[in-house]
Amino acid sequence: MTRLHTISTVIFAVALAIYGYIQWQNANTLDALMATDEELPEFIASDLRTSRFDADGNLTHTIYAQQMQHYADSEETLFQYPSYTLYPNDGTTPWNISANNGKLIANRELILERRVRAVAEQQDNFISEIHSKALQLDLINNTISSEQTIMIKGRDFTMYGSGLFVDIDTTKMTINEHVQTIYKTQ
Repeated sequence: MTRLHTISTVIFAVALAIYGYIQWQNANTLDALMATDEELPEFIASDLRTSRFDADGNLTHTIYAQQMQHYADSEETLFQYPSYTLYPNDGTTPWNISANNGKLIANRELILERRVRAVAEQQDNFISEIHSKALQLDLINNTISSEQTIMIKGRDFTMYGSGLFVDIDTTKMTINEHVQTIYKTQ
């Protein structure tokens, strides 16, 4: 009887293991099916170009991206290789800001990351370029800020520092920590 008892116990243990494995697989499949809509983009667009205007019909900004994913529930839009042009309210020189990645939050805040470069469209500006790892744009107040290391190129100088705040409308710029400025000799 011991041999029969051992075989029965082994068969029962194998059946129990198979049943447990099947239940575990079903639970994983159910979790995957119950993924919320927030995890899936509302839509995906390639080679997207968008322009935005204020109430008076003035162009406030344009954006181009190689790819865009929009998540309606969280009001977030993710961009790959965005190029963003910001037009100051006073009609002065627009700035073109490009990066490898971008994230637009509730049409209020744009966060650009990885190889961020801001270039003034008018070449004779005092400041012509700003380079950083990340920049944050407040689209309501037309400001640019960063806590990262920055490099600023201008007429006859290159400046290095960390932390930046720029008011596009007043053209005032603040650098939190100045590291070095190199002047070109003529």
